[in-house]
Amino acid sequence: MLGFLRVFFILSICTQSLIAATATGYTLTNAFPGLTFSNPVSIASPPGDLNRLFVVERRGRIVVITNLVTPTRSIFMDISSRVTSAGDTAVGGEEGLLGLAFHPGYATNGFFYVFYIGNATTPAGTGRHDILSRFTVSGANPNQGNSGSEIPYIIQIDNANNHNGGDLHFGVDGYLYVSLGDEGGSYGVYGNTQKINRNFFSAIMRLDVDNRVGSLPPNPHSSALPSLTNYSIPPDNYFVGATTFNNVAVNPANVRSEFWAVGMRNPWRFSIDPLTGTTYVGHVGQDNIEWVNIVTNGANCGWNFYEGDKKWTNNLPVGFAFTPPVIEYGHTNSRNCIIGGVVYHGSRIPQLRGAYVYGDHSSGELWAMRHSGMTVTENSLLLSSTSARVNAFGVDPSNGDILGATPRSGTNSTIERLIYTNRVPVPVISQVSQSGTVLSISGTGGPANQTYYLVASTNIESSSLWTPVGTGVFNGSGVFSIDSSVEPTTTHRFYRLQVP
Repeated sequence: MLGFLRVFFILSICTQSLIAATATGYTLTNAFPGLTFSNPVSIASPPGDLNRLFVVERRGRIVVITNLVTPTRSIFMDISSRVTSAGDTAVGGEEGLLGLAFHPGYATNGFFYVFYIGNATTPAGTGRHDILSRFTVSGANPNQGNSGSEIPYIIQIDNANNHNGGDLHFGVDGYLYVSLGDEGGSYGVYGNTQKINRNFFSAIMRLDVDNRVGSLPPNPHSSALPSLTNYSIPPDNYFVGATTFNNVAVNPANVRSEFWAVGMRNPWRFSIDPLTGTTYVGHVGQDNIEWVNIVTNGANCGWNFYEGDKKWTNNLPVGFAFTPPVIEYGHTNSRNCIIGGVVYHGSRIPQLRGAYVYGDHSSGELWAMRHSGMTVTENSLLLSSTSARVNAFGVDPSNGDILGATPRSGTNSTIERLIYTNRVPVPVISQVSQSGTVLSISGTGGPANQTYYLVASTNIESSSLWTPVGTGVFNGSGVFSIDSSVEPTTTHRFYRLQVP
């Protein structure tokens, strides 16, 4: 029999389709009026720092916004002389200063890490290189990075100016994760896809920048690694000691043991949920599909055997283990440049809490996605704003708000804030009754003529266990009534209404 009933009202939608009904009331607004930027591509903040935000400008500058209540901006560090970019006026292109991450112990050690494209000379040649480096904050000024403190970790020659990835994040495990594109061109022309024993491309790396006891030295790579002691390899990285890959023998001494996941085309922006450790990678596609992968250690996202879940070859290696997208969409309605997002853990938009918010730069659309394992339970279109096409997401450390970097010509780019302006009617339960195995719930005060979903779970703490058990429509006066079957052996069950 039913032990007790709990009902929660959450604005969301349960659907497996990609483009769901638009959720009204969401909009973007200038997060810092009066502050402008030059082509921002990344937003970050040091762990535990609730009153500063750092914005990466592609031209080679890191801007710090201090005092988020009354924000001011200054240049934290300028390495534009080392960076290859298209300058202030271009909002496209994929070169420049691309990523920034602060060490978990930044408050005491002052270490931060950047990924940029710059000119260099290595044994592989002179010209464009992908560069991963560590810097240190100035000892005299916490709002000033020491540009002379650079320690290069990887200097990798790159033959094309696109598909650079370059996003950086520390995981909940304290390791540094780095996204790498396939070097560029199109269709994997440079031969870096589905390779673990060549160069630093087409992967997500996982590095131990603290050289912990038990970690391993990287395998030598004379043309890309200036040192074998700047970082170590976590011993549980999937490809450590690998002797085969895709059913082909490889020499474990040549394996890029830095790789944590492979099969990447252009993982432009990715994120790691700070509460669950779930890693979401937004994959910019070729000509057909944009997609998001949930990535784990050893995952193979398929490129270039697959674009999203579109298979390009019938000759897959024996035993090929493909990690399919959790969501994907085609190149319709101006959609052709997915921007990997972040999971919302703020308090000001409770109906979005726990949702993964991502967008498409070309269409200006933003969505909120929830999932149970690899099953999508919600994918709501929040808004479409062609005047604010986000190309990177971040979080306001002071309140958890979702922020978006919106590049515009010249130095007029802004950081936008996702807000919700609608006051939504909150339904009130007026009657709950049970007859045999049928539970009846009715009430008033819902949004008129809107669809609602009844979902249930036996575990209130686990969002992944909530499952749809019924659906209905509020009438014109906001009244609702719904029946749900109850298993005779059920001792307790929680219910909630989800309203788009």
